[in-house]
Amino acid sequence: MNASSQQFSCIFSEEKTNAMRGFDHTRWRRTATKEACPDECFCCCCLCCFSGKSLENFGFWSVCCFVYSIIEFVAPITLLSLLFWLLLRPNNLRPVVDSAALVRFSINNVTSTLDYGLTIDLSIHNSHKYFDIRYFDLTAVASYGGTRLGPSVDVLPIFVQRPRATNLVHAAFHGSTAPLDPAAAKLFTREVTNSSFNLLVTVASTFMFKVRLAPVYYYNHECYISFPAPYDGGRPGATLLTLGTRCIATAR
Repeated sequence: MNASSQQFSCIFSEEKTNAMRGFDHTRWRRTATKEACPDECFCCCCLCCFSGKSLENFGFWSVCCFVYSIIEFVAPITLLSLLFWLLLRPNNLRPVVDSAALVRFSINNVTSTLDYGLTIDLSIHNSHKYFDIRYFDLTAVASYGGTRLGPSVDVLPIFVQRPRATNLVHAAFHGSTAPLDPAAAKLFTREVTNSSFNLLVTVASTFMFKVRLAPVYYYNHECYISFPAPYDGGRPGATLLTLGTRCIATAR
């Protein structure tokens, strides 16, 4: 049945229903509309089905069909993204701090500056058996007490990681920060009394699994490194730590 014949049948069914006062009005209307519109959607959103409804309910059914069309479009994409997430588990891809060397970390309270020298070695492991991982962007930023160490970031090399492979990356931070946040200076004084202080290295990654239709993931990996308190007026010697600390992954 084409569109014109469907519309004519719906209008005819409405007029016939209004004329038959002694008949079961609701039941006959439902039957006539269903016969005229055999391909009606879940919430009766085709135009001919609206002709069998009263004008008072037209707004409700239009909203119903609009919501249904959105759900019909969004649901497959959402289910596909959820399936990829359950299959690939990108949050399990977390770097491990193998070693960290702190050669300089001193605060000058007079000039309110922080001099630092830090290098770390990170290992990134692909735990999947079958999927490669392509890294589009990989950067590292060091901070202390909310104060970023240095104006720039260390851009790490990008690569394609094979299944069950482990790649090593090296990050270095050297320079001075001025002016130093007073809250960071107070935090350092408080932590020194506890014989240790913590530095935060954040690794930002943009990657995707080499699977057809797989999405691109954006993650920040927070690596907290604890160092022994400095000595000799706040100037530590070279401190080399073998950690094996796994970073915390959060989606951006």
